[in-house]
Amino acid sequence: MKKTVVMLLALTASLSLMAGCSNAQEQKQTEAPAQETKAPETTAAPSEASEKPAETEETEAKEAEGGSSSYEIPQGDWVIGLSNSYYGNTWRKEMVDSFTNVAEEAKEKGYIKDYIIQNGDGTVNAQIAQINSFILEGVDAICINAASSTALNSVIDKAVAAGIPVIAFDSTVDNENAYCMDFDNYSFYYKMGDYMAKNCGYKGNVVVVRGVSGSKPEEIMYNAYMKVVEEHPDLKVVATIVGEADATVAQEELTKILPSLDKVDMVFNQGGDTWGIIRAFEQAGMEVPLMSGDNSGEFIKWWVEQENYDTLSMRCAPVCGSAALWTAVNILNGEDVPKKLPLGLSVITRDEADQYTDLEAGQIAGEDWTNDKVMNEIIIPARNK
Repeated sequence: MKKTVVMLLALTASLSLMAGCSNAQEQKQTEAPAQETKAPETTAAPSEASEKPAETEETEAKEAEGGSSSYEIPQGDWVIGLSNSYYGNTWRKEMVDSFTNVAEEAKEKGYIKDYIIQNGDGTVNAQIAQINSFILEGVDAICINAASSTALNSVIDKAVAAGIPVIAFDSTVDNENAYCMDFDNYSFYYKMGDYMAKNCGYKGNVVVVRGVSGSKPEEIMYNAYMKVVEEHPDLKVVATIVGEADATVAQEELTKILPSLDKVDMVFNQGGDTWGIIRAFEQAGMEVPLMSGDNSGEFIKWWVEQENYDTLSMRCAPVCGSAALWTAVNILNGEDVPKKLPLGLSVITRDEADQYTDLEAGQIAGEDWTNDKVMNEIIIPARNK
């Protein structure tokens, strides 16, 4: 059973107490840029939001108290697009799966009319073409996992001017016209880097494994790790590779450099790469250094077999794809949705890891979001900030 443990790492010593970024429907996905995977039966022009159902006094009281409520979703004629800039790793594929799962549910129940998914090649130009095609087809909302935080601004503004809300999630954008569902990657990865450095006495050799090239989260995570290195002069970065948040790429790139390294004490990695990192060190006959886990089935199975491997497994869960879909539905239905929507990372401690050993290879711990969960854990808290 897949479970998500979502917890905010405290600014104090909580990290030391917790020791230790697929069955998708094939007709809806393709790796070719700007190629649609499912077309609506008719072109849907942007329309006015359906009348929002009246909230009961009980619901309002629960919101004020921070309690959990259930929310009725009206029937809708909406068509929602997903523009996914990159489809080259497991995380992105599971994100698309998560979006697809709840989009199918919403369509079956009559909450939306249809949805369209376009997967790109990681380039800005391909994603601009995707978004332009959505605008021409008159979709009602566009969810985007962005190839760049700034290069899409013109086409996003074009969509908003056409009456189409844009919801950027995971890899977000610097555009006040878009809704942004973002992880606090800097805080989390700074604390993760400090946690590993502390366990090594704030000294030792570090290999940095960077993530998806050009993405905003990758840059933020890298900068957070580099801040830890900057603060502790006895930490030495002996090599930096680009693993593209992919186990195979990370293993190939590490294999090239490990023969030239005498000792590695820790790896500052970003997730999606852990199993490849483990295999590279083991095949080189070297001890696997301390690194962050990534909530993958491969890492967790390996982790529970180790003795005294004192780390955390932490990752932004790909099920944020389902959260983005429900957020779009709520915006279209006239809910009061703030433009800034924080997402929490999924953190698994060693004591909790045994709960996830049934994950299969390629799976990442997490459960699709429900609309009630999105309202109670994302939208309502953002309103109350």
